[in-house]
Amino acid sequence: MNPTIRDVAELAGVHPSTVSRVINDDSRISEKTKNKVFLIIKKLGYTPNAIARGLKTKRTYTLGMLIPDITNPFFAEIARGVEDAANANGFNIILCNTDDKLKKERIYLEILKGKRVDGLILGTAHIKDKSILELEKKKFPYILISRNIEKLNKNCIIVDDVEGGIMATEYLIKIGHRRIAHITGPLKTRSALNRLKGYRLALKKYEIEYRDELVGEGDFRIKGGYQVMKRFLKLAEPPTAIFAANDLLALGAMQVIQKKNFRIPEDFSIVGFNDIKLASFVYPPLTTIRQPMLEMGALAVKMLIKIIEEGEFNQRKEVLESKLIIRESCKKINRKQKKVNFKLK
Repeated sequence: MNPTIRDVAELAGVHPSTVSRVINDDSRISEKTKNKVFLIIKKLGYTPNAIARGLKTKRTYTLGMLIPDITNPFFAEIARGVEDAANANGFNIILCNTDDKLKKERIYLEILKGKRVDGLILGTAHIKDKSILELEKKKFPYILISRNIEKLNKNCIIVDDVEGGIMATEYLIKIGHRRIAHITGPLKTRSALNRLKGYRLALKKYEIEYRDELVGEGDFRIKGGYQVMKRFLKLAEPPTAIFAANDLLALGAMQVIQKKNFRIPEDFSIVGFNDIKLASFVYPPLTTIRQPMLEMGALAVKMLIKIIEEGEFNQRKEVLESKLIIRESCKKINRKQKKVNFKLK
């Protein structure tokens, strides 16, 4: 037979109502009593009745999360950070994968609201500002990850993508490269546009001409990096270095470079963005811009719970720092080296 709240109360030497108050984190209960009750709960393996708890608190203790692609390690890592932090705070997660489609985002948004989740964590790019403003109007708790709404400029967690783009491009410039290509993410997304902006600003800073043929739009997936890099290799004067807007694009570019029997970093230097776990295991290990993905997920939960429990709907915009992680995919070159010697291949 499963232990009951009365079993916990009897062993702890308190009234069942006290156990209930401990479970609901009632501030009137002393820390000593809370610790004693939680010790008995753990010993007995008692699981509080979530439905009864919800009826009392008018909550479901469930958070909804929308992400565009669960197979993308960037979003998978953020989701892990969200789940760990949510569970540690007594919340469950309903995770919805939208396949980067606006229609699915809208459907899932309505489903989650219908399931009376206590709040939403939105890591998707397509949901219109109008939908977010509607959540704002109805005082429905939400946090945006890797996205900001300029009209609101709050309740969001972002990394400075412009600065990250500058950092990646500037590193390649400082090790001698002048003909630097950029594989962007989908230019309908703010993160891709901002990384492109950083790339252009770095070129301008060092008086390097921006060339349209050295920029190709990808899709934040390996295939996109592969296709764009194939085009770069067909140029009369290919680049000597590539800045990819995420690590998956970089992996796709590396794949086609090596398939064509070129070497990294001897023939091409390459920098990614995100620092997914795979980045340190590929050959050669990928130099990249690290985003604090687990931290982003945990912070999103912390901010969202504060909105839910304290009614603080005006959480500030959190801008987290990125960091250049230097591995083995880049090589310093002589400034006079302008192109890859294809005749040797």
